Amino acid sequence: MSSEATRPLSQPLVEAVPSDRPEWLIDNADAYAALISAIRDARDSIWISQLALDADCVAYEVGSTRASTTIVGELLAASRRGVQVRVLLNASLLLDTAKPLRAHLEKAGADTRRFRVRGVSRFPQLLHAKLVVVDAEVALLIGSPFANGYWDDADHAPIDPRRPMRELAGRPVHDVSTLITGPAVATLGATFAALWNDADDVMGGDEEDLAVAGHPTALADSPMRIVHTAPGDGPMEILPALLEGIASAEWLIYVEHQYLSARPVVDALVQALARHRTLEVVVLLNQNPDVTAYRGWQNARLRESGLLEHPRVGLFTLWTSALESSNHVRQLNQVFVHSKVVAIDDRWLLVGSANLDGVSLHSYGDDFSSRLGRWIFRGVRNFDVGAVIDAEQDDESAEQVRALRARLWKEHLGGSFHEIGARPTGGWIPLWRSVARRNAAELGKGGRARCLDGPFILPYSSKSTPRAQLADVGVVFAPDTLELCFAPSWLEVHCSPNWVRNMFG
Repeated sequence: MSSEATRPLSQPLVEAVPSDRPEWLIDNADAYAALISAIRDARDSIWISQLALDADCVAYEVGSTRASTTIVGELLAASRRGVQVRVLLNASLLLDTAKPLRAHLEKAGADTRRFRVRGVSRFPQLLHAKLVVVDAEVALLIGSPFANGYWDDADHAPIDPRRPMRELAGRPVHDVSTLITGPAVATLGATFAALWNDADDVMGGDEEDLAVAGHPTALADSPMRIVHTAPGDGPMEILPALLEGIASAEWLIYVEHQYLSARPVVDALVQALARHRTLEVVVLLNQNPDVTAYRGWQNARLRESGLLEHPRVGLFTLWTSALESSNHVRQLNQVFVHSKVVAIDDRWLLVGSANLDGVSLHSYGDDFSSRLGRWIFRGVRNFDVGAVIDAEQDDESAEQVRALRARLWKEHLGGSFHEIGARPTGGWIPLWRSVARRNAAELGKGGRARCLDGPFILPYSSKSTPRAQLADVGVVFAPDTLELCFAPSWLEVHCSPNWVRNMFG
């Protein structure tokens, strides 16, 4: 998607969105534009569930590097015109994002009757469900926390002052959010209300309960259903739905995710490949996740399952580059894939907040290899929410699934991908592999490369550092023509110091 396709912050929202259908918001410039439009259009209520909502999180105008507005500033303005703003954040031992927001609101003189903040404190579980409901009419399933390090647009510039180093070492971020109207909004509103009413961290004098309306999962006469996970005796709906979707696959499974460490999901992919001899699995992943334990877990799953070398599995990663005009050196950076998308046969889709890991799906302990880790974290699950589209009998919804895949593949494959049409002779994976190989060869030209401005794919590598990953896929790294913007040390690769700092900072 080009940056020009991003909605300006002032454009009206609801009229452009067909009822009962999702609108895909690719990358967070697009998601923030939709969010600000919804906040500005709000008449009665704004409900937000988030892992983090930083007071200084900026929503930049399209094409501008100036801090035009902040999400919290827009929420304060809405509350001052009478809108009831309710924000639910994580408030656990290692990550309390509710406390600093309350301090900011107190300093800003916010009316706590109109703008209330509650927290979920369920250590070691996190409130990971990222959800916005406005006026019970519009909902957004948000991909990223509301923190400046997650902002990016479709250009994915290797270095951008609008992305501070704090969260992801300044790496560009690719994500997918969803705007929803129709019957699912009531269900998502009921999800928020139940979380709000059950919050642990509630300020004195706040005895408000929100009405829980709508069915928790099923949507009458709709191909969309809302699924959840929650700790303890709460629901565990996302994993069964995903396994059911994978089991139905016949010709294509497309996975675009932050992590792939969940053993049940990897096993299901292996079984699906064995059932259908023409099934292809295309996977876009991070080689260097933010929590570095996932790198080892993910590579172990891929290696043990045989997916790493399977002829009908294509594993890829996302990079970006730009030519620095002053010295003709090409800046190069990994794009951090933060999406949570699984699309199957252009008729089935799962999007939302849940990663393909144990803690989002069923049990954090299941990701560990050691007996001690598996025992300590057994049954640990976050709060997550997602939307499943099963368009088996609904052509319009099937077209929505196809449209999302087309937009994502166009961004990743560039001019080599024109439109979703008939499956090419030999399948889709040869196209992805040829594009990735060509990109690797072109990248070796450094400053002389002409077709790699912006995001592009490379083959996935299980090596530990970006420099070693480039060498593993055949990129000859010449420091005089290539500048590697993300070059983590041994400590950063193996011990997640940035993540630990964020937890305690």
